[in-house]
Amino acid sequence: MGNYFNRSQTMSMFTHSRAVNKSLMQCAASLGLACLLASAVGAVDTLEIARAYDDGGGYDNTWKGSGVPQEIRFQNERILAKGKGTYCCGFTFAVVMEAARERGLLQDKSAEEVRAFQKQWYGATEESREIQCALAVQTLGIGQRVESDDARPGDFLQFWRTNKSGHSVVFLDWVMDGGQRVGFKYRSSQGSTKGIGDRVEYFSTPAGKEGQVVRERMYFSRLDVKGR
Repeated sequence: MGNYFNRSQTMSMFTHSRAVNKSLMQCAASLGLACLLASAVGAVDTLEIARAYDDGGGYDNTWKGSGVPQEIRFQNERILAKGKGTYCCGFTFAVVMEAARERGLLQDKSAEEVRAFQKQWYGATEESREIQCALAVQTLGIGQRVESDDARPGDFLQFWRTNKSGHSVVFLDWVMDGGQRVGFKYRSSQGSTKGIGDRVEYFSTPAGKEGQVVRERMYFSRLDVKGR
């Protein structure tokens, strides 16, 4: 008799359980919305920073300078001097440093760590040569690598072409044709825009768009929303 519940007690427990489940679902939904909003805000600030730099400004096709549009300083130390012109990874490095600083992601980092981060971002080390920004944010602990299917505007991207050239960019959007991704739009620094500007490139497959981008060699990364 100690384990016996009458109908009223059973219905009361069932009703309570449903109420708890509903509350948990509402909480999960709220948290999910909060995460989505936080991610959206993160994308917005990265895009705003990228847009804050005027178009043009000159392209450094020697790649011998720093390539950054302004001096990069951290903890009162110069990380990079302002370039005489910009190039791709210099522009994106300036953007990622400002975005990471605004989000509080660099608070516990040292100047030495940031210098190592810069080298990986530029692909100047053996281990970072292929994926560059995707490895750099993970190593410094300020972001994650993202698969192409999950890419969003404001993510950083390192990609390679069939002619073996590569590019470091801020991803803006996919270019669609017949419901299929055929290319993408980005913001970076390149010769065709005489420095900073937006550009569209197409994939090497399928043929028809005269594209050169290798789909399998696209490496996206995304900064964490705020400091851990």
